[in-house]
Amino acid sequence: MQTEAREQDDGLNLKEILFEMRDSAAVLYYNRPDKRNAMTYNMVQEFTRAFDHIADQKEIRSVIIAAKGKTYCVGGDTTEFLTNTIEQTERFQRENLELWRKMEKLRKPIIAAVNGYANIETIQSVDLVVAAQDAKFGLPETGIGVSPGAGITVRLPRAVGRYIAKELLFLGEWISAEDGHRIGIVNRVVAPEKLMEETLAISAKIAKRAPLAIGAAKACVNFGSEMPIDDGMEYQLRESIAMFGTKDLKEGITAFFKEKREPKFTGE
Repeated sequence: MQTEAREQDDGLNLKEILFEMRDSAAVLYYNRPDKRNAMTYNMVQEFTRAFDHIADQKEIRSVIIAAKGKTYCVGGDTTEFLTNTIEQTERFQRENLELWRKMEKLRKPIIAAVNGYANIETIQSVDLVVAAQDAKFGLPETGIGVSPGAGITVRLPRAVGRYIAKELLFLGEWISAEDGHRIGIVNRVVAPEKLMEETLAISAKIAKRAPLAIGAAKACVNFGSEMPIDDGMEYQLRESIAMFGTKDLKEGITAFFKEKREPKFTGE
């Protein structure tokens, strides 16, 4: 699938990430390949600005997070670990936590296109993961004296269960993309040369669906599923009922049942 890349900045002052548009998908790239795309305090701020911008753009239907170079992202930059004060480290950790929460709250799907080594922390708040066959996933922090942070010790057990989460946390071993698929942190495994093509194909399918309905479905999974069941059911009901007042629902029903054509959703 060929799409033209259009580099963006829009005054966001991005240096450690790149932002480009591929049709209706915003593609954000980790852009420190010489540092294995290790995440700095500045990078967290850049991602935060980018997601704030993306949230307000109706024409953006999904977000893809990819990486320049041979590594997706190994996690936090250890050089900052050694030079930062405890106060600076806490600020980095807190802003990192806020970034993952912002990603969870964004009512647009986020797809990770993973090549090379990926710290599992960096995919914990995306919605779908497409991995190259040679990708590796792990949590190596305990090997350098750090307890994995950024919320991963809370989210990972909910995704894969406590026993598998503890094995990944305690051993710090890198697992294959196929094993990531087996335990449920990878959706699809593809040939390395097909990584972006397959990810963009998923994005194109998402763009054909009703964006408000997709946003509601994402919110129901991310938040409703974590509530006590009766509260979660009420949350899901409210999200569903809200769709019945949208132009998109009328368009979808008219297109599918009456005019036998593909709907054109506008997010209204």
